[in-house]
Amino acid sequence: MDAGPRPRSAAQRSRPYDSTLPPTESAIAAFDSRVVRAPGNGCHIWTGAISDGYGRISWRRGGVSRTEYAHRFALLVAGELTDGAIGEHRCNEPLCVRVDPGHLIASTQSANLLYAVACGRTGIIRNATQRHDRHARSLAVREAVAGGWDAGAYARASGNTAPLGEPPLF
Repeated sequence: MDAGPRPRSAAQRSRPYDSTLPPTESAIAAFDSRVVRAPGNGCHIWTGAISDGYGRISWRRGGVSRTEYAHRFALLVAGELTDGAIGEHRCNEPLCVRVDPGHLIASTQSANLLYAVACGRTGIIRNATQRHDRHARSLAVREAVAGGWDAGAYARASGNTAPLGEPPLF
């Protein structure tokens, strides 16, 4: 008796992937079209796909694909993403893709964790009212600025009760 087609293995289902695939011009253009820039020295907020509270972007070339966090993509395009480097949000905004010493820098995991502790962003030292679900917060921030920069909507969505000129803590 024929049981029908057999399920394909994960290796058969997946597209060819290459973690070294450089960004394509169309990926860079798509990235730029999904960024809302706050005026002055403000954050550049990613409004595309979000996964676990951080932006995500995928691109393909020649049937091979790559997916990267949006902030890592920004560092990659800027030529600042080296092997072993991570993106550190000095502005404390997970959706910020502005490569700038006050916003997003290439860093190490240990330096990023030390900065998070110094800013009070770790779960160990935050109280229950300060804990935010990063994914839900990022969705709210994306929605708040999707039509263009709106400082008030951003402040409400991000949970930033500090004056608008100060960076938020999520």
